Parts: sequence; C-alpha cells; structure tokens
Amino acid sequence: MADPSQTVGHEQSGLRPHLVLSVSRMNRSPLELVIALPLTTTDASNLLHVRIDPQPETGLTRVSYAMPEMVRSISGRRLGRPVGRVQRELVERAARHVGVLLGLGRTKF
Repeated sequence: MADPSQTVGHEQSGLRPHLVLSVSRMNRSPLELVIALPLTTTDASNLLHVRIDPQPETGLTRVSYAMPEMVRSISGRRLGRPVGRVQRELVERAARHVGVLLGLGRTKF
C-alpha cells in the first residue's frame, strides 16, 4: 500500500510546470488523467533529466529539466492553463527515459 497524499523524501510538490507525456486521447478520456513529469530549474546533473530551454513556444523563463524519475498520473482537474509547447522530440526523449527506469529499454545520453 502507499499513501500519495503527502510528499516525502525527494518527491516534488507545489505548483510547477509539468511535461505531459500522455496522448491527447487519454487526456480527454473519462478517466480525466494525464501522465506527466514535473519540471525543476535545479540542474542535478542527472543523465535522465531532459533539458528544456526557455523559448517563446515553451513559455518557460528559465532553463528547466523534466524529471522522468518523478512520473505520475495527475487529475485533469489539477491542471491550470498550458504554459507552452515543446518539440515532439523532447517528449519522446522524456518518454524513453521513463522506459529506461521501468526496464523497458535503453537510451543514449
């Protein structure tokens, strides 16, 4: 059993941008869930983190890093307005890194 209602250890909390990995069909389903990675502005030199540069289309003002080790389902009700968009290649890289953590494949860093 697990109780995810309170964060402990290195778990992320608080309002922050997330990189949504799930496909639009799931995001709009009756489940009302998205699969997402929280972003951090702290460079932890973690090879699995995916760097996202601040650009007009990303909506970010600082270099940020998607954290595959923090993958989670989030209720669509928790989502605010979209901050921006990233290139598909970044989403695919982040998804591959989640796969590596789950033992589903290898990736080049």
